[in-house]
Amino acid sequence: MKQLSRAAVLWQLAAFFATLAPHLSWLPFWLIALAIITPGIRLMIYSGRWPLPHWSVKLVLVLAVIGGLLLTFTRETGMAATVSLLIAGLALKMIEIYHRRDALVLLYVSLFVSGTAFLFHQSILMALYALFNLVLIIAALNSIYQDPLRNDWLRPLKRSLRLLGFALPLMLVLFIVFPRIGPLWSVPMNQNAARSGLSDQMAPGDISRLTRSNDLAFRATFDGAVPPPQQRYWRSMVYGNYDGRTWSRVSRGDQFRLADVELISDATPLAYEVVFEASNNPWLVALDQPSAAPAGSFLTKGNAPLRYRPVDRRISYQSSALLDYRLQPDLTDFDREIYLQLPEGSDPRSRELAERWRQESGTDDAAIVRRAFELFNAEFTYTLTPPQLSGDRVDAFLFDSRQGFCGHFAGALTFLLRSAGIPARVVAGYQGGEWNEREAYLTVRQYDAHAWVEYWQQDEGWIRVDPTAAVAPERVSQQADQLFADDPAFLADTPMARLQFGNAWMLDIRRQIDALNFSWNRWVLNYQGQQMQLLKDLLGEVNLTRLALLFIVPFVLVMALVAWIQLGGRRRPRDPLERALERLLDGFAKRGYRRESRESIQAFSKRMASDFPSMAGELRALANCDEAVRYAARPDGRKALLAAIKACYRALKTIKAPA
Repeated sequence: MKQLSRAAVLWQLAAFFATLAPHLSWLPFWLIALAIITPGIRLMIYSGRWPLPHWSVKLVLVLAVIGGLLLTFTRETGMAATVSLLIAGLALKMIEIYHRRDALVLLYVSLFVSGTAFLFHQSILMALYALFNLVLIIAALNSIYQDPLRNDWLRPLKRSLRLLGFALPLMLVLFIVFPRIGPLWSVPMNQNAARSGLSDQMAPGDISRLTRSNDLAFRATFDGAVPPPQQRYWRSMVYGNYDGRTWSRVSRGDQFRLADVELISDATPLAYEVVFEASNNPWLVALDQPSAAPAGSFLTKGNAPLRYRPVDRRISYQSSALLDYRLQPDLTDFDREIYLQLPEGSDPRSRELAERWRQESGTDDAAIVRRAFELFNAEFTYTLTPPQLSGDRVDAFLFDSRQGFCGHFAGALTFLLRSAGIPARVVAGYQGGEWNEREAYLTVRQYDAHAWVEYWQQDEGWIRVDPTAAVAPERVSQQADQLFADDPAFLADTPMARLQFGNAWMLDIRRQIDALNFSWNRWVLNYQGQQMQLLKDLLGEVNLTRLALLFIVPFVLVMALVAWIQLGGRRRPRDPLERALERLLDGFAKRGYRRESRESIQAFSKRMASDFPSMAGELRALANCDEAVRYAARPDGRKALLAAIKACYRALKTIKAPA
């Protein structure tokens, strides 16, 4: 029969909501509401209270959903819009499911949508949840082939678990044997949301907005001593151009004319590994200063790591850093011109202040830096919500608002130094991070984004200075989450994340889960490099024949097990009622009384009652119950019939079989 049972409908609803759950964090509110309302409509239709919707109602709903998707998403939102379209289709399909083929469409698309959850979450908990979701979907698929008059809730679940049990060994073999290859195509995620948080240009206030996000930027482990918080400067972007409003990277043409960076150091490089989150951008992070470029990337003229292609998925790379160094001790005339560039006529008050400092300090460039730090320390405020600046922005910051975040201070100091004739540039990246002692790694999130300054000195090269430390030195020595915990602007975009602060046990749980995810991500990412060694350990010699056997042997064993179970299932009925009846008939057969092939249970019971008078009552009850199940279709008939069969079997056991 093609009509669906009540159990099948409820299994479909469970599979639908389980598929939807991982996407609730990013789906638009109206689509979540649609996904909640349509299952309710589905239940009303199934119960007979509402009729199936007219085609005109369906058309209006489809047009409304299309309009909502067009208004909510743009061309740049990429995969998020595609997944939303699939979820909207699932929600609308809920209201027109009546026959089996409709349910099959819903569940097949649910299988696909459940896989899309990995586009947004790749934690070990997501992997376990996806397995749970798969169990529900397969159970729902089993339930739609169930007799509509038979509401067996657990049988579809048992079958689903059995099928996955057969698949797990093959899945493990495929994971071990098959090489990791890149996708045949690449579908971009939200291009507007540069999830690394950093951009190739910076305006005052840009970095402060990153403190509103709790998103993970990267994690790092160290081969040697962990650098103290004051040395955890993660370099990502170097800004050399300023147009009066925005700092940006040096243009591509000028990059080729800049001199190669010379890094001099007698220190031992500190090796480390970074697990970097997807950002849709090509820039990476490196501990200041990087001594070599990670694999698949290169170091720019500003000694920042840049990848050859955007980071569209989580990656792992190794690098090393020199914490004591001299960077580019000689500066060419062209380099000097680039890092002294300022827009003509902008910010006259700041230029005048820098020129006065130059006259008072002579040739002592470090004295000018100290004067700027003294100014910031005495009269400025560090805040996550700086006021908007207009006109000459550096003048407005230095002489009017005097409130800012790290980007304000870094941009203003670079402008002052250039005005005083000192080559300077803004460096953006991350500073600090949270140390997790469970797995010995550093976690850096978007709210750890930071900007600082490098100025050049003859024979010393580029010197790192952090003007934020002059105003709020605790920003460098403390974790950002501890420093900003009481600021209402901190994590404003993710308010639920604030619940972990000030609550020791929630913080500890988060760190345990984070450590588990880090171990999982690192193991999965590094497995490709370890795969060949593992295969050598298993096979001794890796060749095509042995790899084929490694796959074929488990496959044959699993299929043989499936065949044995299926054939065994035919010999012995799986239904409890049929098994009990078969056992009773076997008992009579051992005593020389066999049921004829065309003999009904009622006729057999009456015949046995004459030969076993002590069982006449039990056999009469068995005949009546069998008749009620076959013709009256009472809801409790199966239970009564099973009880009658068991009663007959107990009575039969008291009668000895003939010798």
